[in-house]
Formats: sequence, structure tokens, C-alpha cells
Amino acid sequence: MMETRSEVDIDVPAALVWGILADFRAYGRWNPLIRGILGHPMPGGTIEISLRTSAGREMRSRPTVVFVREEREMKWLDRWRIPGLFTSERRFRLVPLAHGGVRFHHEERAQGMLVSLLGLRRRVRGQPGFDAMASALKQRAERAWAQRGNAAIH
Repeated sequence: MMETRSEVDIDVPAALVWGILADFRAYGRWNPLIRGILGHPMPGGTIEISLRTSAGREMRSRPTVVFVREEREMKWLDRWRIPGLFTSERRFRLVPLAHGGVRFHHEERAQGMLVSLLGLRRRVRGQPGFDAMASALKQRAERAWAQRGNAAIH
């Protein structure tokens, strides 16, 4: 099994961050890793994901959403048709922080024969994408929060 993880503290309420994560149609405007998602964050639903590799190639997958707890967690599972070849579980979690805001956790657990064969290459390419997504989410959320505050002042 191979795991890739990234986390970042975001100084805005969980509801705002969740709104960004659950708005699949807008991913292409801000997310450098997951360029688009078709579908809705509903358990049991199939979504279509377009990912951009570090080499700039687009990859597509059709995972099943397996868990959603609004403003807290979303998880999907991607399996190839041939058992044992490749399975991936991706999870987004928002954990409240004592000072306010949230810590965003992005995790993927992959297993199967392909992971063993391609694991090192995938790990080297995967971590930068996870970190770039976390950074982009933080920037988008904090910018939206600041703009909301400025709009209230005027």
C-alpha cells in the first residue's frame, strides 16, 4: 500500500471551505491537481474526475463516492475492473482548530499490483500535486473570506 498525504491550516469557517470542496464544477478554476469533477458529492454516486499529472497529462477516473459528512469529510473509492490491479481511496477531511478555522487533510491510499510496480514514480509525482491543491484551496478560501468581510464594510 502507498499513502500520499497533505494538510494545510485555513483561517476561515468550515462551511466556506466545504462549499469550495463540494462545488465540483468550479475545480477547473482553482485546483491544479483535480481539474474537474462531473457529478455530485452524494454517497453511492459515481463521479468522473479529470486529474492533471505533474507531466501535464490529463487522466480520468470514475470513482464511487462512499462517504460524505457535510463540513467534515468526503471519501471516494476508485477500483479498476481487474481485481487486485489497482484500488485507490481518496479522502478530504476538515478538522476544526482551537483558534477558529480548519485543518484540511487530503489523503490517498492506493494498493494493488500496479502500485507496487509504479509506486516510487507515483509518489514522486503525487506529493507535489497534493501540496499544490492544499495551497490553492487555502488561497481561494481565505481570499473569499476577505472579500466577504470587505463587502460587509462597504
